[in-house]
Amino acid sequence: MNRYEFENLISDYLDGSMPFKKTEEFEDYIKNNPEANSLVKDIKKTIFDMNKLHRVKVNEGFNKKLLSRLKKERIANSSNNTILGFTPFYASILSCLCIAFFVVSAQLLNSSSDSDTNSKSNQFMIDSEKSISPIAKNLNLNNDNLVDSDIDSLDDKKENEKLNNSNKIKFVNY
Repeated sequence: MNRYEFENLISDYLDGSMPFKKTEEFEDYIKNNPEANSLVKDIKKTIFDMNKLHRVKVNEGFNKKLLSRLKKERIANSSNNTILGFTPFYASILSCLCIAFFVVSAQLLNSSSDSDTNSKSNQFMIDSEKSISPIAKNLNLNNDNLVDSDIDSLDDKKENEKLNNSNKIKFVNY
């Protein structure tokens, strides 16, 4: 028998609920180990002292009052300053972390979509340069006041020039 088995069987030995062979083995272990013998004697003495204690008498409603008081204490302790079960300090840390997560994820999503947008906007710029009129190409867009610009997009130099149709046939209706 080892020490762990011995310690597990002490209560069975003192209660007398151990089989005969186990009891003989247990008593042999006690005879061979003085520490084990003193441990069994100390436990017997503790049980004897506990049985000699006087019982404390209480009122009949003591247990009910005690249980109701415990319930009130639990309710009072559970209603502490908590936000979704977190103390205010940890709730503020959690909310800051959530906000930081959303900001970082938004930045990551915008940066990945910017690369797609840049390629599309470059294609748009190439297409739009083909369709811009020569007057608009000459505009100085860096000028702060476009109103002060000398170039007027409504002026069409071709309208001011009269067409020379002298060499062409003219049809006249009478």
